[in-house]
Amino acid sequence: MYQEKTFIRFRSTIVSASLLAVFAAMMVSVSGCGSSSPAIAPVAVTMRFAVTDDSRAAGGGTLTPVNSAGFGNGNLAQNNGVSTTVMAAIANDIAAQNAVQKVDFILFPGDMITGEDQDPTHLISEMDTWIKTMAPVASIPIFTTRGNHEYSPTSALGAVNPADPSLATYKAHFPLTASLFSPFSPVSPAGAENGLTYSLTYKNVKIVAFDEYAGRTATFDNTKYAPGSNKGQMMNSWVLDQVNNSTAGVNFVMSHEQMWPSASHPDCLANDPDSRDALVTALAAKNGTYLAGHDHMYVRGVMSNGTNKVPAFVVGTGGGGNYDYSSFDVVLKGYTGASKYNVQKSLSSSSNPMFGYMLVTVYSDNTWSAQFRGFQFNKWNNATDVSLTPFTVLDDFKSSDLYK
Repeated sequence: MYQEKTFIRFRSTIVSASLLAVFAAMMVSVSGCGSSSPAIAPVAVTMRFAVTDDSRAAGGGTLTPVNSAGFGNGNLAQNNGVSTTVMAAIANDIAAQNAVQKVDFILFPGDMITGEDQDPTHLISEMDTWIKTMAPVASIPIFTTRGNHEYSPTSALGAVNPADPSLATYKAHFPLTASLFSPFSPVSPAGAENGLTYSLTYKNVKIVAFDEYAGRTATFDNTKYAPGSNKGQMMNSWVLDQVNNSTAGVNFVMSHEQMWPSASHPDCLANDPDSRDALVTALAAKNGTYLAGHDHMYVRGVMSNGTNKVPAFVVGTGGGGNYDYSSFDVVLKGYTGASKYNVQKSLSSSSNPMFGYMLVTVYSDNTWSAQFRGFQFNKWNNATDVSLTPFTVLDDFKSSDLYK
């Protein structure tokens, strides 16, 4: 047996001098005694943001006992149209994360409040309560869109509400004044969606947020899914322009209603399938992802149209109860397009709801990763025990995992 004393053992009995010289040069380079290959630098974090949605009081599974206010009374989790216990816990955890790893901003795509009230004074009061509940993250910019509960429709089919009682109130509570959001400087289109639909670019990320209600007409029908239905009524063409013309390495589009229907929320962006499908194509070309709420659960999935794939999330976990996830067949309802939704993971339980938020980290190579940080009540629907379980990571993935 020969004892190994070098990294490489030569078995040849004759080695040319020239080969030895080449080998010696290689060993010098590897050992660092001469010029060495540069080390691979770690990928830097460029920014980080949190996203959650649906902090309204009410929604989710049936309570025992049933009460007129819906979700929350059983465990005193709601106050003035806001699921304050849950949303305060989320705000505190985001603040704690910000203390150790900077959170640049928060995204909240609607249904902050129970709303659906035609009296603006009630909407003002509920939005005031929401802002007070978010006090732990007052130092972090929050970017929002309206949900259907802010919009307060009067039609069961989701058609236009000519009064739009939340319009002035919402803009007053969540103004897009550039000076308030330095260095983000959001821009917004002229016309009916000014101050409601907007975009901002920060470092290597672009965020496009749009209102799904200002463009609706009296003919809007949230039971239709066939191509051509409600065309252009849920998404302004300005949104597509912002995505198509983006020079950012990573793009996120945010709105309240999810891309694909479920049994608990069949009303969604699928009711304007032409706009939805065009957005899928645009996002696929721009390393894009869609973020929404509306359905009270966490769903990670991917939209595809046969050629393109786009990650699409539901993060409706801000306190409005949970629905149990179940699929919805749009083909039976008239959709004939190529788009479909592949669910990779869902967290939902009407009997013991899960709440929380997604924390997204973006890197300099235009990849990103995320964790869903969640919790539950120790005793759901209990009038005396309102304690919460600790926050834990319930989902953890890299952007590359979504395309597998």
